[in-house]
Order: sequence, then structure tokens, then C-alpha cells
Amino acid sequence: MITAYLLIVSDPGCERHVVSELVSIDEVREASIVYGDYDLVARVDIEEISDLTDFILEKIHTIVGIRRTSTLIVAE
Repeated sequence: MITAYLLIVSDPGCERHVVSELVSIDEVREASIVYGDYDLVARVDIEEISDLTDFILEKIHTIVGIRRTSTLIVAE
């Protein structure tokens, strides 16, 4: 199991919509609106590292209101 944190920049005013969409995805364990350089953070669990690219491209980047993401893969 691979755990990763997605740091997300959203379009202004879309934060609540994006959180709602994120928590409806099975792999997303939690999602929160945050202050700072990013607007949201989400913790995800993926079975294989090879699945991460498809997950981000097909499930995350297709959410309306997401401007860009940065992915942090948990090392330990």
C-alpha cells in the first residue's frame, strides 16, 4: 500500500466543491481545506505505485476546479 499526500491549488471559490468531490473517491482517506500556498490537502492510499499516475490523471485532474497538484509520496 502506498500513501501519498496531494497538495492542491483550486480555482477561487471552488474549495468546498473540490473537497466534496475528493471525499467521494474510494482511495481518498481524508481531504481538508488549508491556508497557505495550497488550498487543499488530501491523503490517499493506492495499492501500487504504478497506479498513482492513472489515479491522479483520471480521478483527480478531472475534478472541475482543480488548477494544479503536487504529490508527496510517504517514505516511511
